[in-house]
Amino acid sequence: MFRPNRWTRIIPLALAAVLAVGAVNQVQASAPPDRKAVAAEAGELVQLIRVGTATDADRKRLTTLDLDLAESSGPGYTDVVAYGNGDLRFLKVAGFRWSVLEDDLAGADREREKADAAYARAVAAKKVAATLPSGRTSYRQLADYNNDLSSLAQQYPTKAKLFTLKESSLENRTIRGLEISRNVNVSDGKPVFLMLGLHHAREWPSGELTIEFAYDLLKNDGVDSRITNILDKARVVVVPVVNPDGFNLSRTLGYEMKRKNCRIVNGQLPTSGQCAQSSNQSRGVDLNRNYSGFWGGPGASTSLTSETYRGASAFSEPESRNIQALVSKHQVTTLITNHTYSNLVLREPGYAGAPQTPDESIYKALGDQMAAQNGYRSQYSYQLYDTTGVTEDWSYYATGGLGFTFEHGANSFHPAFSNVVNYYFGSGSTAGKGNRAAFLLAAESTIDPARHSVITGTGPAGAVLRLKKPFTTKTWNGTQVPDVLETTMVVPTGGTYTWHTNPSSRPIVVQEGGTENWMLTCERPDGQVLESRSITVARGASVTANLVACAAVF
Repeated sequence: MFRPNRWTRIIPLALAAVLAVGAVNQVQASAPPDRKAVAAEAGELVQLIRVGTATDADRKRLTTLDLDLAESSGPGYTDVVAYGNGDLRFLKVAGFRWSVLEDDLAGADREREKADAAYARAVAAKKVAATLPSGRTSYRQLADYNNDLSSLAQQYPTKAKLFTLKESSLENRTIRGLEISRNVNVSDGKPVFLMLGLHHAREWPSGELTIEFAYDLLKNDGVDSRITNILDKARVVVVPVVNPDGFNLSRTLGYEMKRKNCRIVNGQLPTSGQCAQSSNQSRGVDLNRNYSGFWGGPGASTSLTSETYRGASAFSEPESRNIQALVSKHQVTTLITNHTYSNLVLREPGYAGAPQTPDESIYKALGDQMAAQNGYRSQYSYQLYDTTGVTEDWSYYATGGLGFTFEHGANSFHPAFSNVVNYYFGSGSTAGKGNRAAFLLAAESTIDPARHSVITGTGPAGAVLRLKKPFTTKTWNGTQVPDVLETTMVVPTGGTYTWHTNPSSRPIVVQEGGTENWMLTCERPDGQVLESRSITVARGASVTANLVACAAVF
């Protein structure tokens, strides 16, 4: 369904109304026309509506209509962003009924701007405390994220390392992340907790919560014993802005409801300013439908103008390939990708016809534990609605690392900024806990050897150890996409190493009753392989690999 102009059509309509008034009476000044009234007259009001989906069949049928589903659903309903009367007529023809949650999203955003300004003034006047770890009182723009990541790396040089992801965005923006650990520049075999934000451009709190956790870890190391323990035993990697092009367009109010990236034509880079053109605002790839796991299945559209467009092929987009490369070179035993909204902690599987994962017991236990902290509902991802090609569809089934989607907030993609404080620290029954406590639990689970695997042994100090596993990932239509996991560590002084890894057998292989191996090599720093070992290790297990041959010739 092509909805090319959406909100920006309101502006020329309002201008035309002003000119018409001036033509009638050039002497007497007139008040500008009411924006909402003009939009309503033109059938262009953007609304948040709650569509009745009494059965699973209704929900599945709704997902096939290429409407903008709001990542929020519950018993008997699914929330939808309706772009004017055209979408409403389409729903009516399809036999759906709905109620209106917000009759003017553009107006709601203007109210949010006023609330944000009032909150910032209250903090400045010391009427309200700025309680976030960074002291932030308003939503960041893209430059703020980049500056803050650089500042943290400079302020904590032994605990924070700035890095650039493998590829630039479609509009040639650099995408940055931060790695946090004790002695962060030492390659030491610690397990990795990865947090991601802003796959979807309009979901501003997802980036804020990600970077605030980085501030929290660095400021409270040595103060909070839980954080000290985490930095001693794990690496926390954060990428607050996965989709910088879309986020920049949304956050600078060029098109605030932008969700996807800036792919205008498959296989082509956008020209300067092309993504912001009103005729292209509905174009782009949903990065969270572009991963290779089950790519092209239910809940992912083939239409480039759909908000869930899956892309021309699995990993067709540089932004999703970045996360693939990042995960592939780290032993990510826990992953959280942050989104808005619906107050959910989601775990695999992502579509209703899929079997339970072989790790359901520990997967559910961790999801439930985190949900007890932030007050969200812990459930299967498909209980929201069917999705395929999302981050964890690939990351979990490719690595075995437990991956979750957090959907933050009750009824808005980017509510007043003061809500971010409540999301982070909790409010009401979760006051003092919130997502901060949930994130800490995820980091502590990352450390727990019962939830991953461990390889220990001896080897020559300074030798490079490499774990590698090539395989293919199967898309929905059966295409096999080449893949490889490859991580390294350095044997420390003393010649004894401990490497926290994911299991050697991928969950999809375990489901089929099979096993897989890691290939462990011991190398000189110049890459010369001195010894190779095949390693089989299950979740919760530890194996010993003493690299005697390597030590003899290193």
